[in-house]
Amino acid sequence: MGIGTNVRGRATRRALFDAAKRLFVEQGYAAVSHADIAAEAGIGRTTFYEHFASKEELLVKLVERELPDLVEEMLASIDPELDPEEELVELTKRMIEFVATDHLGLILHTEVPKLSAESQAAIARSHAGLAEAFVRVYREGVAAGRFRPMEPELAGRLIDHVIMAAGRVVMDAPDPRARVAEVAETTASFLLEGLRSR
Repeated sequence: MGIGTNVRGRATRRALFDAAKRLFVEQGYAAVSHADIAAEAGIGRTTFYEHFASKEELLVKLVERELPDLVEEMLASIDPELDPEEELVELTKRMIEFVATDHLGLILHTEVPKLSAESQAAIARSHAGLAEAFVRVYREGVAAGRFRPMEPELAGRLIDHVIMAAGRVVMDAPDPRARVAEVAETTASFLLEGLRSR
């Protein structure tokens, strides 16, 4: 395979990723076929299968390609000198903003639960850094006497579900961007009250 073929192949994959992202956000994952994605990307349907075995594989590869860098940027933007409560607030706000306003966040929030267990596990690995950050902050808060002790996995799941529910509220609003700050602030306050040691 020559250099030109490799470049064309990468360009085609990129076009498929971009087309899929647009269509998944506009129509929802279930409503979009591989043929729709190929047409949106300006390629033939059979060419789709030269790059991906299925629409689900494309979504997983899209997440694996983009999410780790987004998570890294999100975590790097938070001041490392914050105390555990402040850091939890910042993580919560950024996560809700991502879930509710970023195309990839929207796709993840709405479509991942519909995927196979194997695909969900692959996607979970792509944002493991974020889950680890929440667990680390929780453990630091417990060690500092700020958060009540509980099983870290339970704390992580509770935090995750509260944030996902808040993201859904923002996504369902007529103007999601207008609701982000208020919902994120309320959610962060709710989490702090629930986690604080008594």
